[in-house]
Amino acid sequence: MRSLVGLGALAVLLVGGCSAPAPEAPAQPPTPPAVANPVSISIPKLGAESDLMYLGRDATGALEVPPVEHPEVAGWFAGDDIDEDGDETKPGQRGSAVVAAHVDGRGPDGQPGFPGLFAHLSSLVPGDEVLVEQEGGTTLRFVVESVEAFEKVAFPGERVYLRDDAVRLNLVTCGGSFDEKAGHYVDNVVAFTKLAPDTAAGGE
Repeated sequence: MRSLVGLGALAVLLVGGCSAPAPEAPAQPPTPPAVANPVSISIPKLGAESDLMYLGRDATGALEVPPVEHPEVAGWFAGDDIDEDGDETKPGQRGSAVVAAHVDGRGPDGQPGFPGLFAHLSSLVPGDEVLVEQEGGTTLRFVVESVEAFEKVAFPGERVYLRDDAVRLNLVTCGGSFDEKAGHYVDNVVAFTKLAPDTAAGGE
């Protein structure tokens, strides 16, 4: 498994971490898009910036998350067969790319509760910017359309992973109260964004 930030194997859900359902695997792998790989993401309003690692699915089939020991790192859902190109929708490609990061995690001292990259994702409002840098140096500008919270049992997978002609980027983290017994937050927070009109669209 390859990581753009070289963090090694991805961690499954731990205390303070979060997860979200992943889309059902396609019957046939889609044709690799003619779009450059994403390498980093930044959200100017939040002062949040991170390289992007590749994410697949965890043992339960849910969207894999970055290591909880590195809550400052974001990851892009690259699909089931992670390689240099990935097989899932990339930022800049028509359809819905998905980036996940923690709301909190373990700090340098190993203690839980350290703020994550998406700690303040819920504070975004329509019109805020999300920037994604691609290999080759091109920066894509996405604009927030809405930020919504969903119970994990009612996660809107079809909407988050929507495949249509629009170029979308959906940011996913955890929210709501923390269920001590289950070891995770009860909600997911999703920022739905769309490629800005002044940014060229990607391939199929």
